[in-house]
Amino acid sequence: MNRKCFCCFNSMNSNDKDDELLKEWIEFRFEKLESNLTDEDKKHALNYDTFCEKIFDIIPDKDSDYVSDILDDFREELLNHCVYWNEKYYMTGVNDVIKFITNDLNS
Repeated sequence: MNRKCFCCFNSMNSNDKDDELLKEWIEFRFEKLESNLTDEDKKHALNYDTFCEKIFDIIPDKDSDYVSDILDDFREELLNHCVYWNEKYYMTGVNDVIKFITNDLNS
């Protein structure tokens, strides 16, 4: 293993507050993943706009602005929820792998 990489692993492992490198990696992976979606991936996309259209079809026009605001808030909350838990899940997993690798290399 490249010594520089080993030092990066050690610094990521030893300083939980300094997770900038890990965040940059997650951003890179997201961009890479987003640009390589398969048909199967697209099949499992959340069709939020379709749900909104169905709701707007059954509510009176006078309530549409209010419902639109609520749906926008819900979309934002849902997105924040997903981003938070995905980052936490992957950062924890990557940190576990880094600890495993550094412990194995140090023994």
